[in-house]
Amino acid sequence: MVNESATTVPAAVVWTSEAEARVERVPSFIRPMARRAIERFAAERGYSTIDATVMDEARGAFGM
Repeated sequence: MVNESATTVPAAVVWTSEAEARVERVPSFIRPMARRAIERFAAERGYSTIDATVMDEARGAFGM
């Protein structure tokens, strides 16, 4: 059985245009996984918008 809470992301998460541009620089083969990870990171911390600051926080948390 799949743990849905670990794979679902609230539909209310919004990406800023700057954040969208940054995620587009991620290699295409890994981009979907990176998007989900960032969205999960934001949801876990109660962020409703993903912007450059959230992406920087996520990057630090992921050790990148």
